[in-house]
Amino acid sequence: MKFKNLKKGEILSEQQFYKVEKIAGDKVQLRNDNGENIVVDNKYAETCLLSATQHETEKVVNKTEAAAIFLSQAGVAITVNFNKLVKEADVVKDIMSTYADSAPKVFEAAVKKAVKSALVGTERTMVGRHYGDMNELGRIQFIDMEEEKTAGKDYDSRQRQVDPRSINWFISRGVKYTVK
Repeated sequence: MKFKNLKKGEILSEQQFYKVEKIAGDKVQLRNDNGENIVVDNKYAETCLLSATQHETEKVVNKTEAAAIFLSQAGVAITVNFNKLVKEADVVKDIMSTYADSAPKVFEAAVKKAVKSALVGTERTMVGRHYGDMNELGRIQFIDMEEEKTAGKDYDSRQRQVDPRSINWFISRGVKYTVK
C-alpha cells in the first residue's frame, strides 16, 4: 500500500502482534515485531486487542478438543502450556543422576520416579502465536514472542514446535482451555 494513493472511504486491514512496553494513565505503548512503537488509549486496547494471558472463563476439554481448538486459533495471541518431547539423552541423564545421588536402599524408588518424570517430558509455557501450520510430524509451528528475534535470518528464529497431543492448557480469546 502507498500512503499517497489512499482515498477517503478505502478499506484497510492489519494483523499485528505487540508487546506492552509502558503503561501511563489511560495510554499504553506497544512494540511490534519490527521494533516499531505505537501508543493507543485504553478504549482501543480493550475493544481492538486480545491478550495472550488474560482470561475471564475456563473450559475443561479432552485432548482431541484441545488440539482442534488450539489449531483453529491461528493468528491470535496465545499462551500455551505443554510437555516437551522426551529425548533419550534426557532420560539417561535423569537416571544416571538418580543413580549417583541415591543410597542403595532408596535407589529403586528413585529410578522409578526419574523414569516416570523423564517419560512425560518437561513442562513448558510459551506466549506467542501460530498460523495454523502443521508439519509432517503433526506439530504446530509456534512463534515464541518472549524470545528476541534474531536479525538477518531468512526465517523467524523464535519458531518452536508444539505437539497438540501434549497440550496441558492454553489461553486464547479470553478463555483458558484445560485438558482433563
